[in-house]
Amino acid sequence: MTKMKHSTHSVTLNVPYDKAFAYLSDWRNQPQWAINFVKGIRREGEQIVMTTPFGDVPVQWRTNRDLGTIDIVFPGESVLPTRLTAIGDSLVYTFTFSVPADQPDEEFQAGQRGMEEELHTLKRILEG
Repeated sequence: MTKMKHSTHSVTLNVPYDKAFAYLSDWRNQPQWAINFVKGIRREGEQIVMTTPFGDVPVQWRTNRDLGTIDIVFPGESVLPTRLTAIGDSLVYTFTFSVPADQPDEEFQAGQRGMEEELHTLKRILEG
């Protein structure tokens, strides 16, 4: 098993659950807010293909409205887990990304900063 390091980020969203889940669970919206990682996304037949800084990658979208999960599954069943949770009168969207443990710290930290920027973009889009 490959050693990995992980980073979890979250953002509070002040919108109705149904609005946030509908937006997040629609794979076509990913390039609008995941501006640092998703350069494009398209469907080729039954396959969703995400264009990333590392090239084109086939992915699956696994969503469950009741659980609030919106998981992006990469080849080899590598899961990028996200979750939308209602807490009181607001929502928290949590996003975890993982990289190989030997990735240089500078690159990992850049990814963390990029994730924070993307979540702020998501908040701006949803809260309008």
